[in-house]
Amino acid sequence: MRKTWVSILALTAVVLSGCAAFTTRADDAGVPDDEEFLVDELPEAAPAFAAHFTDPIYDDPATEFAPFGSDEGWDLLHEWDERRDELTPQTTVADLIKGSGFADLVSEAGFEFSDDIPEPGGLEDAATIVVGAGFTLLRLTGQIDAEGRRETLRALDLLIERYDAPPELVRERDDLQSWAG
Repeated sequence: MRKTWVSILALTAVVLSGCAAFTTRADDAGVPDDEEFLVDELPEAAPAFAAHFTDPIYDDPATEFAPFGSDEGWDLLHEWDERRDELTPQTTVADLIKGSGFADLVSEAGFEFSDDIPEPGGLEDAATIVVGAGFTLLRLTGQIDAEGRRETLRALDLLIERYDAPPELVRERDDLQSWAG
């Protein structure tokens, strides 16, 4: 009986190891093998951003309260990295929000940009979009408009209050308040 089980286990191992060589994961399909493709890589930061925003949180794509760790922040950053040629020294946080299709959501949530702007998920989602847009503009251009800075700080305050002051959000607020750029 013992020999039978050993034989079955050995045969199963041979069959499975042979199949494994021919099995591919569906989520690996189309993923390049070269070293340059990194899923978690963030776009290069403008020198002014890199000099002031030195905490590791600004390069963290996974922590929910990091500027680029939320789905909204990640998407905004990568969308506008691909559209960098559209960014100028006059580009505003409101421009990014409008250009990404979040204007109605933000304005319905009560954020006050001079033009109508962020609501699929309500106030917290709108605040997350504003924070993502503010830090996206800063990271890619090294600048932020006064109105965008004010509304990004307001969004951070809202999220800090809502989520019991996560250290990442407090750091972002403190760093943005001290931004002189």
